[in-house]
Amino acid sequence: MKKRRICTALTLAALLILSGCGADAAANEQAKREEEPYPQAAEVVSALEEAGFQVEQSDDFTELGISVTRITAVNGEEYLDVCYDIASEDDRDKIVDYYTSEDSYRKYSLVSDEEIVYCYSSESVVESAGLQ
Repeated sequence: MKKRRICTALTLAALLILSGCGADAAANEQAKREEEPYPQAAEVVSALEEAGFQVEQSDDFTELGISVTRITAVNGEEYLDVCYDIASEDDRDKIVDYYTSEDSYRKYSLVSDEEIVYCYSSESVVESAGLQ
């Protein structure tokens, strides 16, 4: 009877330890996602190229005279224009104004965050880029 209780206790302990390992991996992935909610620029470029987009990356937003990491991607009527490393709120506002002006994009959706601003033509483009 005592052996049976010990075996049962050891089995339960092993199960608890093993189930905890999966939880740690999931918790680590969630913590990483919270630290870096958006993929790095190089990951976005790679994902878009794999999806068949023509991609260009630059260290500035030439039209606005702002230093940012800018990625533009086009595939037919689909597009993504994304800016990383935005120095100030004023620069972010200038980018948003550019994206939403009548002379820039006729059809667009916009995401503006502290870390990133991007303008895109459809949800499928955002998914291709790994931004969702």
